Amino acid sequence: MADLGPGVIAEAQSFADERVDPEGRGHGGIGAVLVYLASFLALGLSFSLIGPALSHLQDQTGSSLGAIGVLFTVQAFGYLVGSIVGGNLYDRGFGHRVLGSALLLMAAALLAIPHAHDLVLLCGLFAVVGTGAGAADVGGNTLLVWRRGGSDGAALNGLHLCFGIGALASPVLVAWSLSSRGDLVAASLAMALPTAAVGVWALLRPSPPPLLHADHPSGETASRRTLLIVSVFFFLYVGVEIGFAGWVHTYAEAIHLGGESTAAALNATFWGAFLLGRLVAVAVATRAGSGRMLAVGGAISIGAAAVLAVSGGRAAPVWAGTVLFGLAIAPLYPTMLAYVGDHFPLTGAATSWFVAGSAVGGLTLPWMIGQLFDHLGPGAMPVTVLIATVCCIAWILVIRATLTHRAMKPTPLPNW
Repeated sequence: MADLGPGVIAEAQSFADERVDPEGRGHGGIGAVLVYLASFLALGLSFSLIGPALSHLQDQTGSSLGAIGVLFTVQAFGYLVGSIVGGNLYDRGFGHRVLGSALLLMAAALLAIPHAHDLVLLCGLFAVVGTGAGAADVGGNTLLVWRRGGSDGAALNGLHLCFGIGALASPVLVAWSLSSRGDLVAASLAMALPTAAVGVWALLRPSPPPLLHADHPSGETASRRTLLIVSVFFFLYVGVEIGFAGWVHTYAEAIHLGGESTAAALNATFWGAFLLGRLVAVAVATRAGSGRMLAVGGAISIGAAAVLAVSGGRAAPVWAGTVLFGLAIAPLYPTMLAYVGDHFPLTGAATSWFVAGSAVGGLTLPWMIGQLFDHLGPGAMPVTVLIATVCCIAWILVIRATLTHRAMKPTPLPNW
């Protein structure tokens, strides 16, 4: 394996530090931290299934391209429900019981997906996957912050790096399953079994105590207005990420970039670049501020999306734009979490706002791309992604202004 550099090595050593303070915070609890990393690995595997399997699921259910796109919507709706319910349960101290149960729920649905030949039944199963994923997403982010004793950009990027590893493996498993068996049975087993194992592991581990506003340097919670403003970023970001990752395989087929294997390779290349972007971000986060990382990553993301939008389906810019887009957009989600975590505590309820915003974004933009793809042709996909990316990066400025204004508010004098 290549040398990962001192930043990644230092972060790995930090993860492995076994010292635990009286409340179970700080840098201790390597067992619990590994649970969170493994849960996001499983999350990446299962939540990324639709994109590379979309054509097969269309044939499996005998649906049209426009109809099968509803799978993105129902999975995102389940994600929304899971994030809202999960956030409240985490704040009530149920911790690993919620995380473990969510992962087991996902595993059960994954096992049934290859055997669903009715679109309605398939929608129900992907809604269950989304519900478990939403609860697990809130749990991994929130419980890691609680275990670490506060927001940690390198740790959060490490957590989301594991999601990228799972997402990279997902199209590979789907392609292997389809080529060897002609169905998704092998892929579903390869995804469901480790997901279930991590769920059981989580249930056997003690949960960290909630991180209250009194534990945060700001000493206060965020208002609903602030949470709503930040949630818009996650709405746009996840809409872009899921929309691109979900449709790039079908886009490659439609522009005749190559056969099935070429389309799968492009999808895997995006997730490989995505993974590399988060790996680099783990090291960079120990040296650069989250604000600077958001600015640089955002600017490169817009440039890459523009290359794809003007590519005209030509192979070289499609491949180059896909690689650059994956590299640049990958660190934005965890880096934004770290950025806002510096301004107010990431409670389960606060994180559920962000994951709920993510769910709505994953519900709307991929569905919109599917409709435009069906009616206007494949060229609509990269153009829609470019417009959404510009909106997403521009919204970072709104969040920065909101949090800066909030930090500059005078502290009220006590009543003597």
